[in-house]
Amino acid sequence: MLQPRHLALLLAMLPACGDAGTSVTDAAIDVTVTADARPDVSSQDVSTVDTARSDSASDVPVAIDVPVAVDVPVAVDVPVAVDVPVAVDVPVAVDAPAVTDVPVIPDAPRTFMGTYPLAARFPEGGTFDPASHRFFVGSLADGSVHQVDASSGLDEVFYRETAPGLWWTLGMDVDVARRRLAVCSMEDRRAAGESNHPYDGYVLIFDLDTRARVARIPLAPAFATATCTDVAFSADGGLYVSDREHPRIYRIDPGGALSTFVTHDLLSGGAVGQNALVVLPDQSALLSLIYLPSRLVRVGLRDRAVANVSLRGTFFDGLPLLSGADGMTLSGSNLLVAFTSQVTRVTPTLADWSAASTATVDVPAGMTDIVHTSAGDYLLNGQAVSFAFDRPTTPFQLVRFLGTF
Repeated sequence: MLQPRHLALLLAMLPACGDAGTSVTDAAIDVTVTADARPDVSSQDVSTVDTARSDSASDVPVAIDVPVAVDVPVAVDVPVAVDVPVAVDVPVAVDAPAVTDVPVIPDAPRTFMGTYPLAARFPEGGTFDPASHRFFVGSLADGSVHQVDASSGLDEVFYRETAPGLWWTLGMDVDVARRRLAVCSMEDRRAAGESNHPYDGYVLIFDLDTRARVARIPLAPAFATATCTDVAFSADGGLYVSDREHPRIYRIDPGGALSTFVTHDLLSGGAVGQNALVVLPDQSALLSLIYLPSRLVRVGLRDRAVANVSLRGTFFDGLPLLSGADGMTLSGSNLLVAFTSQVTRVTPTLADWSAASTATVDVPAGMTDIVHTSAGDYLLNGQAVSFAFDRPTTPFQLVRFLGTF
C-alpha cells in the first residue's frame, strides 16, 4: 500500500518555482571542517695478563757427594698418540652469496566482477574510487554509505548515520587527488509534521583513506529549505551541489565556504527536479539532469549561463509510471544517462555541449545510477520507484552494462 512518507523522490514536491528568474546569490558562509631509544651499549676492556718469568738462580752451591739412584727403571715404551687425524678439510662457506637480489613480487592485478550483490537497501547513488579500487553506494532506507571491494565484492558499511530522524543518502562523488568522498544527505522531516519545511539537505565529506567524516555541511545557510540530490567535484577541489526541490545549484569552496552558485527556472522539474550533476572534463560547464520532464541543462562555470542542451533523439522513459532520468556518468567522450528502464548515450554535436544527439537501449527496470570504471560502466539497481510506492523489490545490485547502441 502506498505510504506517504515514501513519495519523497517522485511526488512529494510538485514544481518548486519560488526561485524563478536568473538571479545569482553569492552569500558566502564559512563552514568549519572538523576532523574527527636505543639502549646505551657499554663496552668492556679485556686486559692482557702477562706471565712473569723468573731469572735463573746463579751462585747456588752444589752438593757434589749426594749419591745418585742409577738403577731406577725408566718407562721408555709408553706409546705416543702420534697419528691422531686432524680435521683439516672442514669446508668453509667463504663464497656464500649476499641476499641482495630478492625478486619483488608485484601486486596482483586489480580485477572486476560482472555483478556485485549489495547489502545497502535502495541505493540511489554511487561512485568509484580507482585508487582504492572501491565502489561506494548510498541508501534511501537508512542514510548509510557502503563500500564494495571491486576485486572480491566484499560489501562493508563505510558510514552509518547515528543522528535521530529519517535519513537518506543520495548522489556522491570522489576527489581522487585529494582523497575525499562527498555524499548528499537528506533528513526527511515530514514524519515530525514539518509540511512547510519537509527536508533538510546536508553534504558529508569523508577522508577516503581513514574513513573519518571530516565535515558535515548544512545547506540551509545558503537557502532555508535547501535539499541535496547530487554533488560533483571540480578540478580545483570545489564542490557543486544540486537541489532537488528548488532550481538552485550551490558551491562549497575547498576551504568550506558555502554559497548559491546559480538559480534559474530551467533547473526546475515536475514531480522531481534536478537529480544528477557532472562537471565537464574541460571544466567549462556543469551538466544538470532534470528527472521529469526529462531534460539536460548546461550551466557555464565561468559566466553561469543556464540553457537546455538541444537534444536530437529520444530522451524519455515511459515505463514504468513516473520513470525519469535518474543518474549519469561521463564515459569516454559520451555521457551515459540511466533512466529507470533504459540507458541513453548522449554524444555532443557541438564542442561546448550546447547540442547533442542520443541513442537508447533498454535495460531491466529499477535503475537509479550508472558508475564509470576502467573496466566499463556499471548500472546501479536501486529501485527508487519501488521505494516511493512500497512495491516488492528484487536484489539490489551493481551490474556491468553490456548494452550496445
